[in-house]
Amino acid sequence: MRHVGLTGAALGMLLALGACATPPAGTPPTVAADPQDSCGPQVVVFVNAGDLFGSPPRRSGPPSAAELEAELERENAALERLQIAFDALLYCRWTEVRVIRAETPPAALPARLQEAQGRMQRDLDQAERTRAAITARAARIDQSVEAVAPGTRAALSARRAADAALPRAVASAPVPLRVRPEADAPIVGRLIAGAEVSLRPAAGGFAYADGGPALRGYAPGNAFTLQPAATPAAAGVGRLRSLAATNIARRDAFAQSLELAGRPGAGGFEPAT
Repeated sequence: MRHVGLTGAALGMLLALGACATPPAGTPPTVAADPQDSCGPQVVVFVNAGDLFGSPPRRSGPPSAAELEAELERENAALERLQIAFDALLYCRWTEVRVIRAETPPAALPARLQEAQGRMQRDLDQAERTRAAITARAARIDQSVEAVAPGTRAALSARRAADAALPRAVASAPVPLRVRPEADAPIVGRLIAGAEVSLRPAAGGFAYADGGPALRGYAPGNAFTLQPAATPAAAGVGRLRSLAATNIARRDAFAQSLELAGRPGAGGFEPAT
């Protein structure tokens, strides 16, 4: 199968990620790249990036606040690497589909797309296992944070509730929702003019629009008219709570990426697309 190329920026990002995710000397890689898979290197980086979350935090006893801060810093860096690796893998899969459509005779296209969809599904299954491991590991870390800084759980819950409500906006016209903050990314839903959503800033002038379970995705931020925002209540802060809040935000971002990537039509595998 022809190797699917990445843009220069994406390739540079992936190479940098691979350097960050390299295990210590003498440690064998978790998985070897499949030479028959054009996205094999991206699969390896993604699987290795998720390795941290497969085991509970290593401690000899109840951690101190300083130890938890260091642990959350490592955890947050690992979540960032995981997100970059997942994004790079999805980009490669979608590029693979575009190459297949461009180069495959019509009679052979359904079979080729089905093969590509199978590879994508394996990636999503791996991502779901990683998400479950993140959730299990996070429960143990959250418990330790609460023991060291009582009230953190309630403060962060209040902050999440406030953040979830801000800002609110209305679609100025019919808006397609995409699986990534990119103009040519697959469409996973559409908003009608006047639909109310919550917005979160994203890259490239896009926003993550949330209009309900079946109406979530990325769209240009200028496609919406912002509504007056309420002022969120101040929550307790501090380094430990700030790191814990970042941890929650990155876990949520990965879960959102996984949910969008699993939407019907998100991969462009349908022969008539």
